[in-house]
Amino acid sequence: MLHKKNLLWLALVMAGSAQAQGDQRLSDLQVTANRLPQSQSDVLASTTVIDRDDIERSQAGSIIELLQGRAGIEIAQSGSPGTTSSLFMRGTESDHSLVLVDGVRINSATSGGASLEMLPLEAIERVEIVRGPRAAAYGADAIGGVIQVFTRRGTASGTQGGLKASTGSDNTQRQSAWVATGDDDTRLNASLFHRDGDGFNATQADDSGERDGFEREGAQLGLSHRINDDVKVSLNALRQNFEGEYDNCSFPASQDCVTKGYLQSFGGQLDVQLQPDWQMLITAGHFDEQREERYSGERQSLIESHRDEVGLQHRFTRDNGVDVLGIDYRHDSVDFDNRAGASYARDSRENIGIYGMMQRTYGAHELSGSLRYDDDSLFGDETTGSLGYAYRLTPFQRLGASVSTAYKAPNLIDLYGPYGTNPDLEAETAENLEAFWAYERDNWHTRVTVFDNRIDDLIGYDPNTSIPYNVDEARIRGVELSGGWQAGGLVLSASLTHQNPEDRQTGERLQRRARTFGRLDADYTLADWSFGATLRAAGNRRDTDFVTYGDTTTAGYGVVDLRTSWQVTSMVELSAKVENAFDKEYQLVDGYNTQDRYLEGGVTLRF
Repeated sequence: MLHKKNLLWLALVMAGSAQAQGDQRLSDLQVTANRLPQSQSDVLASTTVIDRDDIERSQAGSIIELLQGRAGIEIAQSGSPGTTSSLFMRGTESDHSLVLVDGVRINSATSGGASLEMLPLEAIERVEIVRGPRAAAYGADAIGGVIQVFTRRGTASGTQGGLKASTGSDNTQRQSAWVATGDDDTRLNASLFHRDGDGFNATQADDSGERDGFEREGAQLGLSHRINDDVKVSLNALRQNFEGEYDNCSFPASQDCVTKGYLQSFGGQLDVQLQPDWQMLITAGHFDEQREERYSGERQSLIESHRDEVGLQHRFTRDNGVDVLGIDYRHDSVDFDNRAGASYARDSRENIGIYGMMQRTYGAHELSGSLRYDDDSLFGDETTGSLGYAYRLTPFQRLGASVSTAYKAPNLIDLYGPYGTNPDLEAETAENLEAFWAYERDNWHTRVTVFDNRIDDLIGYDPNTSIPYNVDEARIRGVELSGGWQAGGLVLSASLTHQNPEDRQTGERLQRRARTFGRLDADYTLADWSFGATLRAAGNRRDTDFVTYGDTTTAGYGVVDLRTSWQVTSMVELSAKVENAFDKEYQLVDGYNTQDRYLEGGVTLRF
């Protein structure tokens, strides 16, 4: 077991962060799968990279819209923009996926989930998605996969920037500004963003006609400096304030509910080339999330999550691969206050992890492996690992398979929270098998992945006392298809996931997960004009009835978004979009409304 006094030296010596790895901005590179820069074609894991061009071309209004329906990803949201969201990767639980911002964990220290709804697209440069367990690289939480968000940054010398303003339905307003400046050695970038709107009525049970509005505002800052040929330092910061209205809080249910607070993350990295084949990274990160809940104008609770992280990694380049050795430390804490005077019996935890990874290529054979040991101050230790192999059939085709283990540490709220708790909870554990075939040539690529993930000791809740227990087991089998094609002015991308997320004890499907879902994006550029469309679709899902609390089923849906833009001059662009163009009525959570037809137009100035 860990003790804080025994690890103080680690924080002082490392002065580093949670792996905000690498600055390579080439679209072919990703760093999230194995915590080091690699070409997409060299990674055995199932990955997706969404760069800034993809984000702007999609005209998505939020990261939830950007990710919804992509291979392995389902997201549920309870009402208008800014309300609570739940991420389900490959059918796993909403707290089984790790989310990083510039390498810093932003999963809540209490519930374990990540507040995706609070990540502003205006500040995002790139999103990397890795599907499947990555606990052997990152430790706890990465059972379903990892999503890493990289904030805006400039790569070219000189100064670039932009201003954007748009207005849309429901009295929605957006404004953002971005600038990057510097030379080959030093780069500084910053962005500001604001969004507000009247929203829509969150719940179907509320017949008052009121709307649940929202407001977000924030800033992002990044700085990098190359001290000499062998040493580089970088710093990143992101903050977003939010306030949103929602329904169905308290008991009996109230429709006058407000949540407000902020999310912020800070990260830094020192990159030192010790030898031509030996690189050292020292990293450090800090994360805060605050939520204040008000019912009918009175404050009910205030909860804050805090996290500090430090890490040290060494990379050794070989003739046919790379070896990685690393150690990281994490301290989580919670501040909680509510009207009832409840409190956490223990409000902090620590974790130290030691890991090693290797990548090798032997002709047409590719091999990867990783092993990690974690020690958590509240529940004990856990060892995880992964092993992957691929064979290159041709220069364009690969066949591969992998096996991996993962775990999810019990959340603070379940162990020592203010309500039903169980300090004897064990970690949820997983064993995953998968195989893939991938083809990549010229302007198009495709991949088929088959997976089988068995999860044991899932935490369930006693229906009478709400006390959590390790009682459930799940098996999630599925297949993912993804691909893309680009030629001339046409860009196509598509994904389809078919899965069976099953409770092994009851045989029932896990809640809020569809058996089949997918997404299709198509964009075409003609001279100064561009036209695009997105189809997001999912089958029906099991859920809990909003009124009776019994079992129910929410219907499947298909939603079409349309968009266009006109490059008036090299500096001026006009854009317009229609979300849910056919005004489809559907639900992501039973009893909660979703956005009806939404129109928006905007102007962008670039310099």
